[in-house]
Amino acid sequence: MKNIITKIYVWILLGMWVMPLAAQHIFEEQIPIKIQQLRQVDDSVQLTLDMDLSELEIGTARSLLLTPVLIGPQGKSLKMKNVLINGPQRHQAFLRDMELNRKKRRLKNDYYDVIELNQANRGVFQYRQTVGFENWMREARMEIISDLCGCTGFEPRVVSEKVADRIVLEGIQAYQPMPSVAYIRPDAEAVKSRSESNDVFLDFQVAQIEINPFFGNNPRELAKIEAIIKELRNDANLQVTGVTITGFASPEGNLQMNSQLSRGRAEALRNYLSRQSDISPYLYRIGNGGEDWDGLARMVQNSYIEPKGAILSIIRTSFGEARKDRLKALEEGAVYQYLLHEYYPKLRRVVSRIEYTVRGFNVEEAKQVIKEHPQQLSLNEMFLVANTYQEGSKEFLSVFETAVRIFPNDPVANLNAAASALLAKDTAKAERYLQKAKKNTPAYYNNLGVLSVMQNNYERAKNLFRRAAEDKLEVAQKNLAELKKKEEADKLLTN
Repeated sequence: MKNIITKIYVWILLGMWVMPLAAQHIFEEQIPIKIQQLRQVDDSVQLTLDMDLSELEIGTARSLLLTPVLIGPQGKSLKMKNVLINGPQRHQAFLRDMELNRKKRRLKNDYYDVIELNQANRGVFQYRQTVGFENWMREARMEIISDLCGCTGFEPRVVSEKVADRIVLEGIQAYQPMPSVAYIRPDAEAVKSRSESNDVFLDFQVAQIEINPFFGNNPRELAKIEAIIKELRNDANLQVTGVTITGFASPEGNLQMNSQLSRGRAEALRNYLSRQSDISPYLYRIGNGGEDWDGLARMVQNSYIEPKGAILSIIRTSFGEARKDRLKALEEGAVYQYLLHEYYPKLRRVVSRIEYTVRGFNVEEAKQVIKEHPQQLSLNEMFLVANTYQEGSKEFLSVFETAVRIFPNDPVANLNAAASALLAKDTAKAERYLQKAKKNTPAYYNNLGVLSVMQNNYERAKNLFRRAAEDKLEVAQKNLAELKKKEEADKLLTN
């Protein structure tokens, strides 16, 4: 039975003087903004907003209209007064239009202010506006619509950006839940078995299996595999338990000959390595991969070669000599010649997989090993390392990210990484990890409930917390109690 460890975060009480969360920039990040206040005062809402226009570039013949908007539930919204920013040439045309159409007297009602974007006005503009308060505004957010005109043939651009999550309500307190996550402590590994696989692209003389260490790319490729073996052999924490060498051939020529070549080349690499290292010859195993059609299919799939679909169809639906004949006939042989020269040489390879075991580490040793050789740790050892750090700290979160990187398909690693992502408020990453997490466990339902809270789906969160609480998960029971408090607080906000 896995030991479920829960971690509880504090629910933060928001008071009337807490400012709404504000964006730092609007309009393609050209306008830094700062909300000085956005709050209810008696029967009105007061907004004071600083806009820094020093880096704004819109062109001399264009104008930018900025419109703060309160957006509430059920489609309710209220546009506040606008700010019209004109380039110098556009501003002159604007003034002429105002004069000709006698619009000056209506200007105060149409726009909060009109700014000519010249050197004198490139500074901080302070926007102030007061509107009447309505009950739906209790749940309203604020966005600013940026509308860059399509003047003089330019394409118009309109974008709406959220700058505040809510209005600060007068004299009312509300819960903003920061729910608690749960972790599962992984089982300890009785034997930590690991392996490392590497492709070795050796060059052979035509129809030969002997390795010439000085031919073609062989010096570099042999040095690569020798360095890996040397590193493993010199690490006192490891013990090599086996080396599997599998040869592959490119699929041109005779099938039986290619089978012999692939096995013979694998044996040649084994013989070479047994002479270069002190690994017992009894630890070597030979595999015969034959013609590497799977490797060819992967290369074609990841390329821009045409006709890709026809090539993949032939590889996947034909067999034996018929498959080769169909490829040779494709587009009168042009495709086959390209494959032969550009793709086939990369299929003449040997794959080595070195298997080894790793000794166990205590926590202090594991804290050092995770920095350079995290693959040598078990999930249990990583879990113990994480819990030496303050929860939610950079080091704490990093350990669970490392664990899921080393064990990407492990359900417990994914569940714990999801909990870590939720602490970091990364809901997209948390959702991705939960898809591969250990399901049908109290910790899974609890963490899925936490994600639902962050997505403002409180009814779904309640159902998930209830499901987790049925299995006596204490943190889920506390989360349910906190949701109850939020419901009660929300009632006060709507009365």
